[in-house]
Amino acid sequence: MASYEIHYKLSHANGALVDEAWDESLLFEIGDGQLDPCLERCVLEAKLGQLQTFLLSAAEAFGDSDDEAFQVMQRGEFPSDMTLAVDAAVEFTTPTGDAYVGCIDSIEGEKIRVNFNHPLAGADVAFQVHILAITL
Repeated sequence: MASYEIHYKLSHANGALVDEAWDESLLFEIGDGQLDPCLERCVLEAKLGQLQTFLLSAAEAFGDSDDEAFQVMQRGEFPSDMTLAVDAAVEFTTPTGDAYVGCIDSIEGEKIRVNFNHPLAGADVAFQVHILAITL
């Protein structure tokens, strides 16, 4: 499988920077989990040595926000020493050992609303990529 060495910037469509590997390159293989599949598709379309920008709608990028991904939990379901705050990320482990991260959306008394959507769900994004090298 081919390895790619790239520089990239991921931004909201309004220009706010989300993530980047510009000062140091990223070395990865398609499917290794370092980049989301929507960004890997852009890398596959990009040309070696050319700086390219891909504008992705929410549906093309990380998907639309799904109302079913919001879950209301009780304060007692969180560790008693955990400080809960709106916009705080919280990691949960399922009985099978899988880990999921949710973001606290609202706190109303004992009811904590957690958003399990991808943090960029519902957002249009710009992905700027420069492929430095491809090794077969």
